[in-house]
Amino acid sequence: MVDAALSGLDQGELVTIPSLPDAADWDAFVAARHVMAPNLSKSKAAARYK
Repeated sequence: MVDAALSGLDQGELVTIPSLPDAADWDAFVAARHVMAPNLSKSKAAARYK
């Protein structure tokens, strides 16, 4: 795991998850977080709950 983490660092990865086989999965996760972020801290419930 240490070797994998150091390899990720050498490759310029900001986040290294040695067990994750496809870095694109991480990119998709980050993109999804950015899409959801504006709606995670609202003072009212979403319309679908009314």
